[in-house]
Amino acid sequence: MNTISLFFFCILFVTTTFTKKVYYEAENGKLNGVTVFKSGVSGFSGTGYVGKFENPGNSVTVTIKVEQTGMYDLSIIYCGNMGQKINSLTINGKSAGDITFPENTSFEELKVGAVYLNSGENTVSLVASWGWMYVDAFVINDAPNAAKDVSSKINSSLVNPKAIPAARKLYDFLKSNYGKRILSGQVGAAGQAGDEGEEIKRIQNAAGKLPAVWNMDFIFESNDCTWRPQNPDITEMAINWWKKYQGKGIMSAQWHWNIAGKTGNFAFYKKDTTFNIDNAVTQGTWEYEKIIKDIDRVAGHIKKLQAVNMPLIWRPLHENNGDWFWWGNNPKACAKLWKILYERMVNYHGLNNLIWLWNGNNDEYTPVDYIDIIGVDIYANDHGPQTTAFNTHFDFYGGKKMVVLSENGRIPDIQECVDQGAWWGYFQTWNSEFILQDSYHTNAQLKEYFNHKVVMNMDELPSFNVDSYESQSGNNNNNNNNNNNNNSSECFSIALGYPCCKGNTVVYTDNDGEWGVENNNWCGIGSNTSAATCWSEALGYPCCVSTSDVYYSDNDGNWGVENNNWCGII
Repeated sequence: MNTISLFFFCILFVTTTFTKKVYYEAENGKLNGVTVFKSGVSGFSGTGYVGKFENPGNSVTVTIKVEQTGMYDLSIIYCGNMGQKINSLTINGKSAGDITFPENTSFEELKVGAVYLNSGENTVSLVASWGWMYVDAFVINDAPNAAKDVSSKINSSLVNPKAIPAARKLYDFLKSNYGKRILSGQVGAAGQAGDEGEEIKRIQNAAGKLPAVWNMDFIFESNDCTWRPQNPDITEMAINWWKKYQGKGIMSAQWHWNIAGKTGNFAFYKKDTTFNIDNAVTQGTWEYEKIIKDIDRVAGHIKKLQAVNMPLIWRPLHENNGDWFWWGNNPKACAKLWKILYERMVNYHGLNNLIWLWNGNNDEYTPVDYIDIIGVDIYANDHGPQTTAFNTHFDFYGGKKMVVLSENGRIPDIQECVDQGAWWGYFQTWNSEFILQDSYHTNAQLKEYFNHKVVMNMDELPSFNVDSYESQSGNNNNNNNNNNNNNSSECFSIALGYPCCKGNTVVYTDNDGEWGVENNNWCGIGSNTSAATCWSEALGYPCCVSTSDVYYSDNDGNWGVENNNWCGII
């Protein structure tokens, strides 16, 4: 067993051996609009339980006292005999994310994940959004967790083995920065692609930056839609954006899938369409034939993007854990529809430029083998880091999938994300008032978040428009054994996932050093640059000065901690 494995084994042994669970009974907490029950559902602890959370905002709050600041495992003992529900967790008055409570018939312990608690007293609240459930107790370990390893287990490659070089390069880029940088993102106007309207202008004016991750929506592209953008159409818009920025941008896409049943209008909201998902995933039905035609139409658009080497972070069937879209709140059928989409787009149409992002249910039906990235949509009332939501999704996939904020209302406070280990791969603020109004983001907040040292914007991206690419296959160095400059002590760019240049022609300079372009790919110039004295400086972290104790190891190197901050060990 190597030193790192032994270190984590010891931490795990100490944590599991010497921690104990502490129960905080819901009936002893502060109650708002909920009732204490002493009978009706058996198996509760203490003197009773609380419910039913009949109105939005109803809540139960308990006060938890811990000795040390840190991340603590939290569970909630609940009964969901009125169906699956989603309700909100707040820690010390800040939103910690939405919690999905599966349907059951008796009290069970649901592991929420790790939450950040300060030394001393902390308030933990469950607040009704859907409501209609019972809570028996909150359970927490009496000792904080060890630091979480977020990057070493990430799947080394995309689920599609035929992915084009541009998609593989983008995935490797996201993977190499995961757990160290958070990419910025912004959604533009509906039905547009790469538009630089009010949303983008607000960010530029406030922060002087462009987002790294942009967005497009195929909302008007299903066959039932009676209007769609033309001259340019959505694909032409995306290609114009791709060419304008020479491939130095990331495009994500969702599909608000408008469709009509045999009666009524087309819509994507379940309440506005009679279309039935169970029938749609059954071969031989007219609903199945209809979805295939829609998939084929959208695939035709995406094929044009593939023709110009443009990868796409693809998020169909989004928010499928909710009941508002016609594909939602039906885990089994939705997972089947996801596989139909994948098989039709990848194996029938040959779309190999897609990175598949799942945004919804985490359960026995989740099509894990067809997923590259996990997305979470959160519209919080504050700028909390949403650590609980991050941990819940990260833990479900065993750390093998990157987790991103595929939609957010308010941008989470970046420094709090770093402090609490909520390493969202990127955030992506929704359009309109969510980015335009000061009630959601002030200019000062936008400037702070987009200019934080951890945040990566468009000006730091390489070009993903490549015809060839040698995948990292689990390490962050491009495998070019013939390049004598490919040595982290000689070239700063290795730690960032880019090779060293063979020549010395400088085309761009930033805080990392001097960059060149060779073989249509960014590369670092190893001579006459401001190269870092150790590999971690290129990633925005100092070199360790007074410690050689390894707290964490990943593909970049060995990490230590000094002054409560990560540092690189040479």
